[in-house]
Amino acid sequence: MQQPTAMDILRRLPKNNCRECGLPTCLAFAAMILQGNVEFSQCPYIDPEAISLMGGQIGQQARSAEAQRDELMEMMKAEIEKVDFQEAALRLGASVSDGRLVVRCLGKIFELDKDGNLHSDCHINPWIHSPILNYTVRSAGRDITGTWVTFGELKNSEDWRRFYSHRCEKGMQDIAEKDPDLFFDVMDLFGSGPPEATAGEAFATADYATVLFPLPKVPILIAYWKAEDRFDARLTLLFDRSAEDNLGAESIYLLVMGMLEMLKRITARHGVHE
Repeated sequence: MQQPTAMDILRRLPKNNCRECGLPTCLAFAAMILQGNVEFSQCPYIDPEAISLMGGQIGQQARSAEAQRDELMEMMKAEIEKVDFQEAALRLGASVSDGRLVVRCLGKIFELDKDGNLHSDCHINPWIHSPILNYTVRSAGRDITGTWVTFGELKNSEDWRRFYSHRCEKGMQDIAEKDPDLFFDVMDLFGSGPPEATAGEAFATADYATVLFPLPKVPILIAYWKAEDRFDARLTLLFDRSAEDNLGAESIYLLVMGMLEMLKRITARHGVHE
């Protein structure tokens, strides 16, 4: 089957330029689908049957981030049996209980067994599973530096930048704009940092700024400015320089996606939708 064009996709869209997908026009949405940066499901009005009519090529492209996530997860599972959990606990800021590595991730407790399977009282989604595996196997346990950098400044972030900008930061900003107070409350559930962990003077002007610890040695600084006069709302995520050795850009992207997926479920329960 021939690869569909942006115009082929556009014919299946409502063409009302409603912007509810986060993009200015339906044509821009169609182009982003071809690039693999968005999924059909981000359009709230598209007929599900239209997706199947476009063939499998686009679906495969749009899911490329998910495919890479799953591939990474299988690779990490194969290495878990070689990991000494007692040593890993000291390196990762974790603990061991009944032969399982106990890690706090996004404010929840997860237990990892020697087969690479996760156990928890809460829902486990693959965006969380893969980073925990990678954190266990590859984290250097490097001390936090206090130097904040953007995702694009992290080593080996090139392959993930196109996904990260739209799917992570933009996705979080869209939810924050709907209900800032709820967004801030939920962020605090994801693992607030110790008292000495601060956002710094550079973010003193932000309406909200805090340091989260979604994993024990992977702090994330989140700052949000509400829309005001001629200025649009803005959300920024920064990472401690040590994160590139303690988790890596690939799994940092997946971890932030996990945060976003949890955020979507929580805000949906409170009547806030993208």
